[in-house]
Amino acid sequence: MLRNQRLITVPLDQAQLQERNRALSVLLQLSNYLSTRTKLEDLLGGALELVMEQLGVSAGRLYLSEPEEDCYRLVVHRGVSPEGLETVPAGVGFTSKAARTRSFLAMLVEDLDDAERVALLASKGFKVVICLPLITRDQVIGVMNLAAEELIPLEMATIDLVMVMGNLVATTAESVMQAQELSEQARLLAEQKEAVQFFAYTACHDMKSPATGVHGLARMLAQRAGHNLDDKGLAIISQIEKAAQRIEDLAQEVNAYIRAKQAPLKLEQVSLGEVLSSVAGEMAERLEKSGVVLELPPEDVVLSADQNALSRAITNLVDNALKYGGPQLSRIRVIYDQDGPAHVFKVSDDGVGVPPELAEKCFTLFKRADTSQGTEGTGLGLAIVREIARRHGGQAWLETAQPQGACFCFSLSSDLPAETTDSGQN
Repeated sequence: MLRNQRLITVPLDQAQLQERNRALSVLLQLSNYLSTRTKLEDLLGGALELVMEQLGVSAGRLYLSEPEEDCYRLVVHRGVSPEGLETVPAGVGFTSKAARTRSFLAMLVEDLDDAERVALLASKGFKVVICLPLITRDQVIGVMNLAAEELIPLEMATIDLVMVMGNLVATTAESVMQAQELSEQARLLAEQKEAVQFFAYTACHDMKSPATGVHGLARMLAQRAGHNLDDKGLAIISQIEKAAQRIEDLAQEVNAYIRAKQAPLKLEQVSLGEVLSSVAGEMAERLEKSGVVLELPPEDVVLSADQNALSRAITNLVDNALKYGGPQLSRIRVIYDQDGPAHVFKVSDDGVGVPPELAEKCFTLFKRADTSQGTEGTGLGLAIVREIARRHGGQAWLETAQPQGACFCFSLSSDLPAETTDSGQN
């Protein structure tokens, strides 16, 4: 065709296409219709009407397979009362044969094997029945049952056309059903997520209250009756106090982790100097008691972040260094750097360090290094840092090239808008 022509231009015109090729025009019409429908019944109802129009029949029913019930269930119908036709057995009859053989079948009503079905269809005035299996990915997902009150001409070209139409309908219907199933699964997951979150908050609250009570009672017992107890008795009271305190800390950290993961972010212009000054003040007593020097970056910068979350992340890393740095710990250093599209924070120390093989695992829930044995902790501090970084478009990691001690890092995206609220991420 291009031998004597340099360019062929054929604009897509539905009317002209119908004149040149009616079958392709019908398929285009069906394809356009299917592409605009997201509700299964709307999609199948309109598709049924288009197939009925092509075959020139007056009534139609569309069934979808119900494998668990071994039948086909009526989904939509046109031009016929569905009474008595709500289901079709999957193992017997005209419909079953069309599905089993994956064939277009047409037959006179009077020639059907099922006498009861003959009587029912005849009572509705039908003389001809047609079955069109809906096939996609080599699976029959349903059947169109069509009926006419008069004999109708059936040419092979028409049969081929409606069979292709049936395939298009089946493929689109399967996609819509899968989308609906995914939507339902997402809804159920959202409900489960809310239920788990509610349970976690409630359980932590209910766990913390009695732990606080036990802690207080143990302290009261030591004050009022400690003079009557021997060293072993006092040691037991001390163990009770520590266990109760550990439960309180765990409940508080679990709630902090949930907030870091789910609570809306309040993004605003934050002064890093103010955040670090607050962290230093909060840690001052422990730093002095441990004889550890905290070094902060001299320059102040302003960045977009959730101030409470940023403060929590830095506090957790300083706290982590104090807890697990070991007896030789003498210095903790907070470093800030702008690295392209990210604000990078590093908290390094000169303590015992962390084995390189735990560089990734140490940020997971309740994971603690062997070097932390004997030190009180919940195993949630670094997981909280990672969630805060993730919610800010960044990440958290351990620098394994540190010659001495440990260097934990996290980043925040520098592209975050200020004065906005992020409702949380999954």
